[in-house]
Amino acid sequence: MDLLIHLISFFYKMENFYLKTYYSDICVGSVACRLEKKEGGAVRIYIMTLGVLAPYRGLGIGTKLLNHVLDLCTKQNIKDIYLHVQTSNEDAINFYKKFGFEVTDTIQNYYTNITPLDCYVLTKFLSQTKK
Repeated sequence: MDLLIHLISFFYKMENFYLKTYYSDICVGSVACRLEKKEGGAVRIYIMTLGVLAPYRGLGIGTKLLNHVLDLCTKQNIKDIYLHVQTSNEDAINFYKKFGFEVTDTIQNYYTNITPLDCYVLTKFLSQTKK
């Protein structure tokens, strides 16, 4: 399967950016992220969403998308990247743990329209590269 990942928004100028993966002319996966500034000038990335269409799951598309985001973050000396995952979403939790994410918090009643309402905060602390 020949997949193409498009960087839609440039990392250098971003507050938000997203990547899309295409198979032929069909968008089969995407990830959307947001740059957040922390006290002291440090920045981190929040993964707002990462998804792959059901028929294309298990083909490594989510892995390619997440690896691309992690590579961009490392090159830009981003210190950490985090996301929220519903506490019952074992597939997503296990997926992110394979990449070194760890549960750093639990938020009660985070969601309003789905059950369970609770979520985990998963965080990956990135090692820095030398420029």
